[in-house]
Amino acid sequence: MYHNLEQLFYRGDLDQCIAEGEQYLLSHPEDEEVVLFLMGVAYHDIVYHEGHEAVYDAIRDYVIPYLRRVLQINPNNQKALYNILNYPLGNEYTLMQIARTKKHITQENKAEFIGYAERMLEDPDCVGYGYDFLVKIYESLEENKALLNSLEAAMYYSKKAHADNREIRDKNTSLYWIRKIYLLDHTKIVSGEELTGLIDKEHITFVSRNEYDFINLADIAFENNAPDLSLKMMLKAIKGENSAVHVHEKLVEWHQRFAELIRNGYNNNPDVFYYQLIIERNYNDLLNVSADFYYHHALEVINSHPALFSGYHFAGTFLYENERYAEAIPLLEKAVQLSSNATAWRRRADSEYLLNGTVLSNIPVFSDYPADIYNEGVYLNECIDALEDENDKLKWHEVGRIVYEQAYEAFRKYFEEDRFESDYHNDLHTRAMCCNNLAIKYWVLGDYKAAAATASEGLTYSEFMELHLTLIDALMDGGDHKRAEEALNNYFSLYGGSDDYCSKTLYYRARQIQLHEVMGSSDVQREAQEVLTSIYQYTIENPELEDDNYRDLEAGKNILEGILFQHLDNQDLNTRKSYYEQVAMRFPGEANPQFALMQIYNEEESYGRVALAAKRYLENKKEFLLDAFDRAKTIYMMVKSDFLQGNYQEAASVFSQYDADCESAMDPEEYVLWLSYGVRVYEKLNNKDQTLALAERFTVIYNAEEWGYDDLVESVELSKAVVLYHAGNVKEAHAILDQVRSVADYDPIADEYKASWKKPGLFSKFGF
Repeated sequence: MYHNLEQLFYRGDLDQCIAEGEQYLLSHPEDEEVVLFLMGVAYHDIVYHEGHEAVYDAIRDYVIPYLRRVLQINPNNQKALYNILNYPLGNEYTLMQIARTKKHITQENKAEFIGYAERMLEDPDCVGYGYDFLVKIYESLEENKALLNSLEAAMYYSKKAHADNREIRDKNTSLYWIRKIYLLDHTKIVSGEELTGLIDKEHITFVSRNEYDFINLADIAFENNAPDLSLKMMLKAIKGENSAVHVHEKLVEWHQRFAELIRNGYNNNPDVFYYQLIIERNYNDLLNVSADFYYHHALEVINSHPALFSGYHFAGTFLYENERYAEAIPLLEKAVQLSSNATAWRRRADSEYLLNGTVLSNIPVFSDYPADIYNEGVYLNECIDALEDENDKLKWHEVGRIVYEQAYEAFRKYFEEDRFESDYHNDLHTRAMCCNNLAIKYWVLGDYKAAAATASEGLTYSEFMELHLTLIDALMDGGDHKRAEEALNNYFSLYGGSDDYCSKTLYYRARQIQLHEVMGSSDVQREAQEVLTSIYQYTIENPELEDDNYRDLEAGKNILEGILFQHLDNQDLNTRKSYYEQVAMRFPGEANPQFALMQIYNEEESYGRVALAAKRYLENKKEFLLDAFDRAKTIYMMVKSDFLQGNYQEAASVFSQYDADCESAMDPEEYVLWLSYGVRVYEKLNNKDQTLALAERFTVIYNAEEWGYDDLVESVELSKAVVLYHAGNVKEAHAILDQVRSVADYDPIADEYKASWKKPGLFSKFGF
C-alpha cells in the first residue's frame, strides 16, 4: 500500500493520495510510514502554491497533528521530531519575512516543542539539529536569556563535535556566534566596550559568505569607538564575492568614513591605506573619481609612508595593467620585499617576462592565505596558456609548480596547524582544487608518481570530476596499469551516466581501450570499433556541441582511430579499403575515414578518388581541430593527384593558395616534395618564371640541408630544362640535359629531349 501511495505522491496526484491514505489509515492507524512521509507532507504540498498563509493553516491543521500521532506511537522517531520542528519554524520565518506574525510555537505550547528539540539532543546523530531548533524556538519567542544560553551550548557542541575538521567547525560555530553578537548588540546585555572586546577576541574563527556580516561588525565597532576593529572587519569584507550593488555602496561608504578618520589624524594603522587604495581601484565610479586616482594616491602614500607595502603594490599594479612594465618592476619588487605578497610577485614576474622575455626563478615564500596563493597559480596558468614558445612554457610550468606547492603547504598549515585566521573561502574544496592543479603541474613536468599521489589526496578533501581525470592521466602515463583501471572504473561509476559529461566520458572510454591494448587484451579491436561508433553517432545527434566538447571527442577519436589503423595496417589493401569505405558510407560527415581513403587510393594510384577523398576530409574536419601538418599533407595530395591526372590549372591554383601554409607546416623533407610538384605543374603550364623561382627555392633547401643528387633533384632539373627550351633558351636547356645525363641511371626522357631539341646553329646569333 505504501508503494502505491508513494507513486501517487511523486506523480503529483495529491488529492487521490490523501483520499486513499485517509481510507487506509482507518484500518491501519499506526502505520508510521504512511502518516509521516505521505499524509502530513501531502497536506502541506497540496496548498504550497496558494501562499504562505495557506501553508500555515495546513501545518497547523494537518502536518503537526499527523506528526504528533507518529510521536505518540514512537516517541523517538527522529524524522518525525525533525519535521514537527522544521515545518512550523520554517513557515514562521517565511511569514516574518513578509511581515506576517503568525506563530505555531507560543508560550502556551512551547514546552511541547522544546521537549521535541531536547529529545533530539539525546540522539548522537541529531544533536546538531536539536541545538539549532532550540535556538530558533527561543528566537521566535524572544526569550533572550534562554536564547543566549542555547547559542553558547550550540557553539560548545560544534567546537567539540568537529574538533578535527576546521571548515565544518568554523562554519557551524560561526552561525551561532554571529547571532550571539547581534543579540548582545540588540539587547545591550553587555556594554559596548565589552562587546567590541568580545568581537576582537573571537572574530579570528568567524567565517561567513555574507559580506554584510563583516560590515555589520564594523558598524558595531565604529559605534563603540573601535576604528582598528572596524578596519579589520572591512578588510575581511573586501575578500568576499562583492557582487551586489548594495555591498559596493557600503564598501564605498566605509572608504569615506576612513577618509574622515584619516583627516582627523587616524594614520597609525597602515592597513587603512590598503583599504582606501583597493576601493579606489575597484569602485572609482561610485567614488566619482578618475580611473587613475588610486595610482596618484598610491604615489602619495609612498612619499608619506615609504615603508608601507600598499603604496608600492597599487602604484606598480596601475603601471603593470597599463603595460608600463619598466616603471612597474621596481615598485612591485619593493612591494614584494616588504610583504612577500603573491599578487605583487606574480605581476612583477609577468612584467619581467613581457619586458625582457625573462622567466623569474627566484620565488619568495609568500605570506598570503592559502586560497590567495592558489589563485595566483591560476592566473599564472592563464598566462602560460597564451604562450607559444614551448621552452618558455616549460619554465613557467616549473614556476607554477612552486607556487602551487606553496599554496598546498599553506593549506596544510591552515587545516592541520590552525595557522591563519579563519576564512570562508579557504575551504576543503579549494584545497582539493589546489591538489588538482599541483598534480597537473607534476604531470606536465613528467613526475607521474607525485601527480597521482597529489590527485588522490585531493579526493580525500572534496569529490569533483576533474580530480578523477587528473588521477587517471597520471596513473596511465606513469604506467600504473592496475590502479589506472580502478580509477577509470571509479570515474565511470560516478560520472559515466551523466549527460553533462558525455563527451569527457567517451574520451576516457577511448583511453581505457588504449590501456587495455597496453595490457594485452585480445578484445581491443572490437571495443575500439564500438566506442568509436558511439562517438560518431553522438556527434551526429549533437550538432551544436561546444568547442571543448568537440575537442574531447576528437581526442577520443584520434586514440581509437589510431588503434584501429594499427590493427588494419597489416591487412591487404582491399581489406583496408573495404573497411574505410563502409565507415565513410555510414558516417559521411566524419573526416578520418576520408583521410585514410585518401592514402589508400594513393597506394592503388586512383588519383581521381584521392582528390575527392582529400576534399571531403577538409570539408568534414572542423577548422579549429585541423592539424596544420594534416592539412598540408591533404593539400599536397590534392596537388599531386591533380598533376597526375593532368589537371594542371587546378593544381596550380591550389598550390599558389596554400604554398605559404605548407612551408610553415612541413619539415624540409616534406616541403621539397611539395615544391617539386609545384615546379612540374608550372612546367606543364609553360610558366617559366614560376617554374624557375620554385626550382631555386628547392635548390636552396637541398644545399642548406646538404642533401645529395637524387631522383627528385633530377625531376626539377628536367622541368627547368623544358621551360627554358620552350622559352628559346635552348643552349641553357641542353646544358641542364648534359648535366642530368652525366649521372648514372638517369631518366631516359633526357635522351629524348636531347635528340629532339634543336640546338642553335653557328650563325643563329647573326639572325640568319
